[in-house]
Amino acid sequence: MKKKTKKEKKQDSNPEESIEISAEFITTVPQLKNFIKKMPKCHTISSRLTATKNLLEIKLKELYQKFIELKGLSILSNWLKEYKKSVASGTDLTLDEECINTNIINLCQRIHLSKNDLKNSKIGKNINSLGKALPEGSDLRKKCEDIITKWKQMLENDEEKEEENNPETEQFQINNASEGNNNYAGNINNNNFLNNKTRRNNLNNSNMLSN
Repeated sequence: MKKKTKKEKKQDSNPEESIEISAEFITTVPQLKNFIKKMPKCHTISSRLTATKNLLEIKLKELYQKFIELKGLSILSNWLKEYKKSVASGTDLTLDEECINTNIINLCQRIHLSKNDLKNSKIGKNINSLGKALPEGSDLRKKCEDIITKWKQMLENDEEKEEENNPETEQFQINNASEGNNNYAGNINNNNFLNNKTRRNNLNNSNMLSN
């Protein structure tokens, strides 16, 4: 894989379009909102490195949830997408770029993300794509694979809980218990309906984490 040129390492961003973020402890919602407004203009490696470090320093879970609500996770997802394209084109990540991606994944490990969070931000897809583009055996690829495995298990567990609490499932179980073997064909149809529904849900979950 080819090495980055000095121009590429600096990312040659327009100074009027790019800003630098300073290290800070984010402790309030207004502070977080201001921080998120700056994030789309973080085009340099140094600004993104500082931004991800600032996010990891957040202590309040409420602020992380607000970060998701304010589409901050989608911005990080777009950064991952950029780095994936860079790797796929044959360009090595610098150590600082690896650190940025590692910080993002560590942040995702820390925050509880729902199915909708993964779907809306597409961060699962972009982490999965980045991991596949990285060299086999690399630490960053392993981190990508580990968090995707964790999310797949979470989605499967959530689907099982939804099925258990689904009124349709309960009704089928009641019908099966009351009608017994006299309605064997009907029971098979009911089970096939539920199995097909489960397969569709699993496919939808898989699409949230892969392209």
